Amino acid sequence: MRYTVRQAGAAVPKSIAIESIGTAWVTILEAPDFSVPDPQLRWPTDRDPADNERRIQPGFALVESPIMFHNGSLNTVTVEISILTEADVRIVQAIIQVTPQETYLHPAPGQRLLKLDKATANGDRIQVKASAIDSVTVTSTGSEGAAEQHEPETV
Repeated sequence: MRYTVRQAGAAVPKSIAIESIGTAWVTILEAPDFSVPDPQLRWPTDRDPADNERRIQPGFALVESPIMFHNGSLNTVTVEISILTEADVRIVQAIIQVTPQETYLHPAPGQRLLKLDKATANGDRIQVKASAIDSVTVTSTGSEGAAEQHEPETV
């Protein structure tokens, strides 16, 4: 995911609220990168391929609170939580059974996702799925913003 902005700013809050997750992986938080103005070409190797007057600045996403999974059904539902890296490698964090009418809090605060490779379409993503459709709601909070970069050395 790439945002085109006037300047890369500080992190902004991002609400995570999904009424009903299904049996296919769904992304709940993703690290973006940013296309920002750079008409002086101070970052000559990080150019935006769509506009040479801009550069691509890496970004991040941060999970701010536990990820809450509420099973509103009358059956036990299995929930899977994973990270899909920007290199498309899946890392399974947890496979949990949530009993009927209960809420599971996944301890994810501080989990940081990055988007460093300007050639990829997606950054790191947290994805979830359930063993049954229309049973589990997901809520949490996160933030996303531009990663800090050292200014390139001039020769």
